[in-house]
Formats: sequence, structure tokens, C-alpha cells
Amino acid sequence: MPLRIVSLGDSIVWGQGLSEADKFDVLVRDALADANPGITLWHLAHSGAVIGVNPVEGSPADGEVPMPQPTIIQQCDNFNDSPETVDLVLLDGGINDVDVRTILNPFVPFPILIAKTRNFCHASMLVLLRKTVTRFSKPDCKIRVTGYYPIVSAQSHFPSVIDLLGCHGIMAPDFIDKNVLVRAVIDRCEKFFSESTASIEQAVAEAGDARIAYVDPGFTDANSVFAPQTLLWGLKDDLDLSPEDEVANARRASCNAAFDELQIVEREECYRASAGHPNVLGAKQFAQKILESLA
Repeated sequence: MPLRIVSLGDSIVWGQGLSEADKFDVLVRDALADANPGITLWHLAHSGAVIGVNPVEGSPADGEVPMPQPTIIQQCDNFNDSPETVDLVLLDGGINDVDVRTILNPFVPFPILIAKTRNFCHASMLVLLRKTVTRFSKPDCKIRVTGYYPIVSAQSHFPSVIDLLGCHGIMAPDFIDKNVLVRAVIDRCEKFFSESTASIEQAVAEAGDARIAYVDPGFTDANSVFAPQTLLWGLKDDLDLSPEDEVANARRASCNAAFDELQIVEREECYRASAGHPNVLGAKQFAQKILESLA
């Protein structure tokens, strides 16, 4: 039987802002195709997906539109095309359960960020992994869990970071020093990165299945959003802070369909949903790290 791949997860695995050919699960499939004629890929991830240990509200939408459902657990449970024959599962999860606004917002207490990250990236991830190993039961099925990265770092362009915060509805009073604000955001992004990495690695270890491995995407501070060697989509330097990505126009139409005219904040955030996600080069690095883990 030809090699079968399933990808589950949130906007990172979905490939927010990327054309189909540039998504990292597609790159992995294509890299394995010569040695595996007839290889297939089921791409089930979507933007905004939470792990979903507890019930969540939301309606499915276009993959580019951030929506919590179907949750990653639902993606796993609902795959019924002979899951016992799948050879490779790519997955991630946790950042949307924490909520990127919790990560970026310097006015949310630090202990809340740490507690949520440990809860969702460890405890909820462990539930997901246990479901995954049961669902995809082929003895030699490989399960690769990708991690996150420092969204904002000390190498990010500070004024652009302020713009990114505004796109997520995070506004600071005029009397607050913007440099101090951005440094607080940097600290929060570093803390989420370190805590999520440790938590996911712990969940992988506790799952106790040799088929599972953690994949570090290997992004550094220089690869953060608005940094000199960024591997993430940012925002254009125009009056509208337009998104940089490949599918911005198509996503805009999907956002308009998903959110009505009264949901202005949700629409505007949806328009720029690619900001902070792996760009074409970033997706290539994810794919490279995954392929190295399979070697």
C-alpha cells in the first residue's frame, strides 16, 4: 500500500498564508514521493484549532479563517479512512488554547500565561497524543509533534511589534513607554516558547510510545517576526498594515463570509491572521526538520 500521511493541528500545520504547494506537510509529502509512488496526504489541520479536551463553541469555516472547531481531537477522532494503515502523522497544538492574545498581552499576569501554557501544552497535549496513538495504531506509524518558536524577539523591529499588538486588539495607554511595552512582550514570547517546548516534550515522554518524536523547528531570535532573518509573515509598511502572505486576497473573502459587518474586530484580525506564522522559507525549515527526524 502507498505511504499515507495525515496532518492534524492548528494554523502552523495548516500553513496560514501559504499556497498549497508551500505548506510544510505538502513539502514533506513531495520529498518522500520519489521513493514512495502513490503517496497520499490528508490535510485536516486548520487555523484557530484548539486541542479541545473540553467542549468549545464555534463553527467550521475555510481553513484560513481562525475557528476553534473542528478541534484537533475531533480531527483525530473523525478520520475514518482506515487510520490503522496510516504511516505518518504530523501534528501540533496548544497555542490557540493558550490564546495568542494571552501570549502577547503584557497586561495579562505572567503566572496566568505560564499556567495556561503548562496546562494545554502538557496536560491537553498528552490527552491528544494518547488518542492519536490509539487511533493510528499501525506498529511502524511515525508520529511527529512540531513545536513553536519565539514569535517576537529582541531582534524584532519595535514599532512593527506595536502594530502587531494593535491588530490583536491590544492597545496601550499613551503614558506607557512603548519600548518598555515591547520588551515585556518579548519576555512573554520567550516564556511561552520555553514553557511550551518543555511541556510538549514532557507530554511526548509521558505518552510512552516510541513512535512519537518531538520536532524542534529550530527558529532563533533572528527568525522572529519583523526580525532581520525572519521566517515568519509580517505586515506591510502601508497605511492599512496589509498582510504579506500569498493568499491574503482569498482569505479576505473568506473572512467576510465568516464574520458579518458588525464583527469588525474579528474581520480585521482575520484579514491579518498570517502575521507571525511561518512564511515560505519558514515552512521549508519545518519540512526539513521533519524529514531529518524521519531519516
